[in-house]
Amino acid sequence: MCGIAALSLAAPQDDASVLVDRMLDRLRHRGPEHKGIHREDQDRILLGHARLSINDLSDAGHQPLFNETGAICAIVNGEIYNYPDLRQELEARGHKFRSHSDSEVIVHLYEELGSACVEKLHGMFALVVYDSRTGELFCARDRIGKKPLVYAQTSSGTVIASEIPAVLEFPGVDRTIDEVALGIFLLRNFRHVPDPFTIYRGVKRLPPGHCMIIRQGSVTRLWRYFVPTFEPRIVTADEVLEHLDRAVRLRLLADVEIAGLLSGGIDSTAIIQSMQLQGAAPVSTYALGYGPDDSELIRARRAAKLLGCRHQEFYFDSNRHHDLMLDLWRIHGEPIALLPLAYAYDLCLRVHEDGHKVAMAGHGADELFYGYLGFQNMARLSRVLDTSFGQLSRPFASIGTSLFPHSSVMREAMVVAGHRPGRRKTALYRDEAARLLPELTTMRDPAASSKAIDEIFGTFMSSSVPRSYIDEAAIIGLMHENSHSVTIAGDLPAMAASIEVRCPFLDQDMVDLAWHTHYTLKVGSSRNRSELKLILKEALKDRLPQDLLYAPKQGFGFNIQEADVLSGPWKDKVDDALNEMGDLSGILSRSGVMSLRRDFSLNPTGRAATLILKLYSLAETIGR
Repeated sequence: MCGIAALSLAAPQDDASVLVDRMLDRLRHRGPEHKGIHREDQDRILLGHARLSINDLSDAGHQPLFNETGAICAIVNGEIYNYPDLRQELEARGHKFRSHSDSEVIVHLYEELGSACVEKLHGMFALVVYDSRTGELFCARDRIGKKPLVYAQTSSGTVIASEIPAVLEFPGVDRTIDEVALGIFLLRNFRHVPDPFTIYRGVKRLPPGHCMIIRQGSVTRLWRYFVPTFEPRIVTADEVLEHLDRAVRLRLLADVEIAGLLSGGIDSTAIIQSMQLQGAAPVSTYALGYGPDDSELIRARRAAKLLGCRHQEFYFDSNRHHDLMLDLWRIHGEPIALLPLAYAYDLCLRVHEDGHKVAMAGHGADELFYGYLGFQNMARLSRVLDTSFGQLSRPFASIGTSLFPHSSVMREAMVVAGHRPGRRKTALYRDEAARLLPELTTMRDPAASSKAIDEIFGTFMSSSVPRSYIDEAAIIGLMHENSHSVTIAGDLPAMAASIEVRCPFLDQDMVDLAWHTHYTLKVGSSRNRSELKLILKEALKDRLPQDLLYAPKQGFGFNIQEADVLSGPWKDKVDDALNEMGDLSGILSRSGVMSLRRDFSLNPTGRAATLILKLYSLAETIGR
C-alpha cells in the first residue's frame, strides 16, 4: 500500500522534483519504507511513489515501475488480487517481469490494452501510468473507490496525489472554498465531501470506477468505465459463502503476515474463520473497546477463543480522542464528521505497533446485505411502493408532504413516494437543501448544492435503476452517502497508521452478487431484527454459533456518541473553534450558526449534534 504523486506540466519547471519530493513527504504515512521519483520529457512529467512493502519486499518492487522498454511507467496505490493469473497470461505473450510485485502487471497490461487494462484488474487501486509514446498520463480508480485519487488543474499544469495536502503543495491550486461542496456536506447523511468534489474549488476527486487522460498539463478526457446492473436474480446462501471464501482467498496473497480486526460481530468473525479455513491459522486478531466489560470486547474474546486466534484487546483512551481526530483531519485535508474514525485510527496504531502491515476487516457487509435497523423501515416502504397502489399514488404524494412540514419519517416517506425510481434519494436531498441551507448559509444559489446531488447520484443511476427503493438507497449509500464509514474508513485511519486494510465484503464480485440479490433475502420479514443480513446469516449458520450469529447489532465505535463528546470533554475546544471560525468567506450565516449552537446547548442530541460536529470539522480543517 502506498502514496502516489504526479505532475503533468505545460512547460518545464526547475523546482518540479523538489515539489514532488515535498508531496511525498506529505504522504509518508502511506508509504514510510521507500521514496521513488521518475522524471520524463524534460521535467514536464514526474511520477513519485511512497512505498509500504507488502508484495515483493525487495528493491525490485520499488516504484515507479516500467515495462521492458521503459516506454511505460506506472505508480500504483493498492493491491491487484488477480495478478498471478494476469502475470501468467502476460508472460505467455512474451512479457518479461523484473519483480514479483502485483503492481508490475499494470505496465505490461497497459502496453497490451491501453486504458482498457482497468477492466481486467480485480482489486483496490488508484493508479497513474505514463505512456512516453503518446505523452499522456492515464489515471484510474477502482470500481468501488477503495483507494483515493485527487487532482487539481492550474495554469502551469495538473497535479495528482493520494491526498489533498499533497496536492496543495503545488503552487497555483485554487484554495477557494467551494460553497456547493460545503452545502452538500451539510446535508442529511453526508459526513464527508462526496466525489467528485472536495471542499476546495480547485481540487477534485476522480470518482470510483472512472478513468482520466492528462496531456501537456491539462485533463483532456474523463470517463466512467464501470457500469453496474441491478436486476435481481435467484441467489443462494451457498453462493454468498463461496464468494466470501474466494474474496478472502484472494486477499491472503502477501509476503507479510495478515492480521485481523475482530469485533466479534458476524462480519469480522466470518472473515477470520475463512482465513483460517484456507490455511492462515493462527491469525493475530485485535479488538478495541472501553474496558474489560465492553460487550464488543466480550464478543471478540469469545470469537477469538472459538477460532483459536492470537488475540489482543486494547482500551480506547478517551483523553487522546480529540488529538487523534485532529490528526486525521490534518491528513485528510478537509472536513469529515465521523468520530469513530478516531476509534479505528487508535486500533490501527496498535496493530502497527505490534509489527503488522496488513489487516482484514468487515467493512461493507452492512451496506451490501442490509444490516442496519433503518433497512427494515425502507423494506416496508419498498413493499408498498412496489405495488400497483404505490405506483398510482405518486401524483398525490406531494399533498402528503405538505401535511408534514418538518423532518420526520412520514415526510421522508411522502417525498420518496412522490418520485420515480432512480430519483427518490435525490428528492430527499433536494427537500432538505430547500429547508436547511437557507437557515445555515448565505449561498447565492442554495439550489446549486441540490443540483449537484442530481449530478452525483444521477451518474451512478444513469444506466440501470433498481426496482425497489431500498436497493436504490443502499447502492447510493455504499457509493456516495456512507463512503465515510466504508471506503474512507477502510483507507484513512489505516493508512494514517501505515497499515493496509483489506475488505473481502467489498470485493467487486461480492458487491455484484449483493446488488443482484433481492432485498427480501436480506431483510426477511422486515420486522424481526434478527433477520437483518438474513442470507449472510444463512450462509454462515453451519460455521458460527447462534450467540455470535444473532448478537445485537452494535456498530464500530458505538459508544462514541456525538452529543456526549461535543457537550462534554470537547465543549470548550468546540466553542473556541466556532467562535474563531467566522463565516467562511461569507458562505455561512452567522445568525443561523448561532441559532444552531443555541438549540444544541438547550438540547444536545440528534441532528443538531451532527451539524455542530460538521461545523467543528470545518473550523479545524479550513476555518482557522
